[in-house]
Amino acid sequence: MMNLVSPSERWSRIAGWAVAALAVGALSYIAGVDLEDGARARMVRYIGILVSAVMAIGVTHVLFPDPRRRALQVVNASPSRLRRRQVRRWAPIPLILSIPALVIGKGWIILEGAFATIVVGWVAFVGASELGPQVRKWESLKGGRWYRALYSWAPPLRFLVPDPLVPGILLTGQIFLVGSGLAIVGQVGGTTAVLAVAIVATARVISVPFDRAFWMSNAVWADAFRQTDSADARDPVAHDSVYWAPASFRPSVWAGLVSLDRRFPLGRVAALGLALIAVAHLAGLSAGVRFASVALYIVVLNGAVVLTALEDVIPGALEVRLGGPARWTAARFLMNARWLPPLLVIRLLLVWLADLPWGTLVVWAAVDLAVAVLSAVLVTFIARLRFRRALA
Repeated sequence: MMNLVSPSERWSRIAGWAVAALAVGALSYIAGVDLEDGARARMVRYIGILVSAVMAIGVTHVLFPDPRRRALQVVNASPSRLRRRQVRRWAPIPLILSIPALVIGKGWIILEGAFATIVVGWVAFVGASELGPQVRKWESLKGGRWYRALYSWAPPLRFLVPDPLVPGILLTGQIFLVGSGLAIVGQVGGTTAVLAVAIVATARVISVPFDRAFWMSNAVWADAFRQTDSADARDPVAHDSVYWAPASFRPSVWAGLVSLDRRFPLGRVAALGLALIAVAHLAGLSAGVRFASVALYIVVLNGAVVLTALEDVIPGALEVRLGGPARWTAARFLMNARWLPPLLVIRLLLVWLADLPWGTLVVWAAVDLAVAVLSAVLVTFIARLRFRRALA
């Protein structure tokens, strides 16, 4: 059976995951360097809650739509092959997110934090794998009767998404509650209680044929990510809102922002990151935690531009038509630079509220711009290389 991933692509993914693991490990070490043993345990559990939120939001974006779904249809992949492929695509996420527990924790808290993260990752994977059939039930009115009755009685309780996509929102809440529950159980009952609850949580298995669930879920989420306005009631980025970009780069920047926002709306992630920075500083947490919160904001938001290298986000032909590598490097830099003003605003407020040195504004602005440039260069190189290999 044909191999869907070229050796160069496989090694580039391995390198990317390795860099991500090293970055997470470094940030974790910095965050925990000044903590006592009790504080380390609390930090691991707090990070567990944050990690569960990340996986709750990201699981559908990582798994669907599969960029190789058309090739998988051509080769008529078996259910077992589809399952293995999805596991390989998702497994690095919980494995990397378990690194903070390994680096920060001591003793049994290492096992508790890492195991809880893997459990939440498994719950997310199983839930996302079953979303397609659940959405079809909601479309046929066989599912969600309680939800329709609820918002008929109280219209403000209706989610701002079409009814068929409500199972995805409910899954997000379920994953977050599982992760938060494990953290609370660990704080109250200790590691043994977490392991007992986690074993129960992992007992859930996929209850529908995997190939049927795979194709249904891909169809649902490919349509959802393509049609942003119908997916979550948000209007696409208006061309006039990109006034801050130079006129010559505006078409590329606008196309990139629209495509990226349809695939993964970063505004919510940015708001969560800014809230994390504010809490870390106003609560007077250790210098390592404060540093890690800002660094995490910069790395995540600038690194998200890598999604624009995917064919289903920005097709290679469209990228070539709108400009060459230099133009797209500048466009991706501008896409990244839009997250600097919110960071400067929150840092400026913290200068006043938390007595931060004024010099930190300049330092973090320089770091953010440097990361924005580096990520723009690397992503443009990857996107152009991918397009050339596709034409070879």
